[in-house]
Formats: sequence, structure tokens, C-alpha cells
Amino acid sequence: MADLSPLWALVPGGSGVPLAKVGGAPEPVGTLRWPACASCGEPLRFLFQLPHVPGRLELSPWAAVYVFQCENPDTVCFRWDAHAGANAVVAVEEASSAEDGARYTGTPYAEWRLGLGPAEEDTEALSVDVNEATDEQLAALDRALEQAPESKVGGVAGWLNGEATPECCEKPMRFVAQLAAMPFGLNFGDNGRGYLFRCRRDGCVTPFRFLSQGA
Repeated sequence: MADLSPLWALVPGGSGVPLAKVGGAPEPVGTLRWPACASCGEPLRFLFQLPHVPGRLELSPWAAVYVFQCENPDTVCFRWDAHAGANAVVAVEEASSAEDGARYTGTPYAEWRLGLGPAEEDTEALSVDVNEATDEQLAALDRALEQAPESKVGGVAGWLNGEATPECCEKPMRFVAQLAAMPFGLNFGDNGRGYLFRCRRDGCVTPFRFLSQGA
């Protein structure tokens, strides 16, 4: 547990964290190359963005990350998979603001600003291996999931359908943040959650990955 990032709740409608938001149009702090789906080729839909916040959300050397997923109604792209190419995380270093690439032409999600608030969770209970857990541990896990913030940065991922930490550069990635579908109306299955991870190796060409699970 020593390498866990500090836990903060992501508060819908909060303030005090410039650039932290869900929906609307991305607000790039540098050159943002709009990603396309690796399966169908269509531009991805913007979901949310998070900035580097020293001491609370460490993203350096990047100033912010922008998360997208495929929502093409005419295809079945595996947007819940961290490696299938139907979602993308664009990490941007601070520079002159600019956008590149074909944009998503559909209706954007409603815009919500996000704040960071103090939070607590049962790290030990949330970290249990469900395949080896006792009934008592599983009950503790259920309680911990109910009590922990649904949307947060840092801490431990609150999985809805079993642990699914992606790997990158032959190592499990580090958990960065999770975002609940509601109240934002995001398409993560049936009231699901999205999970953001970072590669542990400096210099990785795809340093962040995203996946989602339905409830």
C-alpha cells in the first residue's frame, strides 16, 4: 500500500480546481490531438479532464489529461477495454493552447465542474482478492464500496465487476482516478464507473490508460 496516491473525492459542482471537469468541450493547456477509435476510425467523445495538482493529483510532467471514449452508435467497439483502442487518454504538457485532428461532431456531455474534497475509505477492505476472500472479507468489501467516494483521485480502485488493473511495460499500472457515471450521465454501462491508470515507467509512449465497468 506504500505507493498509493493521496485520496480525494471528486465533488460534482465543486470549485477551486481549474480545468477539472466532466463534459462540455475540452479546455487544452497545450496541443491536444483529438483521438479516433482504433476500431471504427471515428473521433472519440470527450468525457472528462483532470489537471496536475501538486500534492493532491500528481500528473507531472503533464499539465493535464483528457479522457475520451468511442460512442459510435453504428458499431460495437470495446470501450470498456483499456487496450482495445476504443478509448484514449491524451496527456498534455503546458504550452500554447491548440487542437489538432477531427473532432467529435455529436452532442457533448453536459458540463460539470469538479472540486476536490477530503475523503476516507477502507483501503484494506477494498484491496482484497475476491477470488480468495472469506465471506467476512467480502462483506467488508461491500461495506467499503458503499462508504468510499464513487468518484475520486488516489486511494484504491473501487471495482464493480472484479479487479481489472491494466498492465503496461510488463507491470500493473498505478491507479490515478475513478469517475462514476452518475450524476454526469456518462455511458459506462448500467450506472458504472470509469478508471484511469498510469504506467509506472518513465518515458512510456502511452503513459495513461482508461477502462470502464458496468454496475
